[in-house]
Amino acid sequence: MNTKELVQQGYDFFGKGDMEGFMGILHDDVTWVFPGESHPLSGSHKGKENLMMNMSKIPQLWENFAVIPEFMISEGNKVFVKCQGKADGMDTIFGHYFEVTDDKLSLMITFDDTLSMVNAMKK
Repeated sequence: MNTKELVQQGYDFFGKGDMEGFMGILHDDVTWVFPGESHPLSGSHKGKENLMMNMSKIPQLWENFAVIPEFMISEGNKVFVKCQGKADGMDTIFGHYFEVTDDKLSLMITFDDTLSMVNAMKK
């Protein structure tokens, strides 16, 4: 499986809510970087358990949250994905950067529209 296919598989697992499948393609030392300070997902989340603990906040914060990949650009072990980010009250653009190590997702940096995300949060 090439890097783009692996990243697509991650979106497929996430979209179906198959977090066990998603965990299976993560490197043990995965890092998820969500830039910012006051956003509920902000921070550098290292390791599978920490990443999943933070991702588990998503259904509590947004109704009908979905991330739909529109296209991917790949170079070596690096992939950039332009996505559509959707939830009730939100339809915006996300950018996600990935690195693959040992055929597993090892780094994800999200460049998401945090203002739209905050505005669409459950009250």
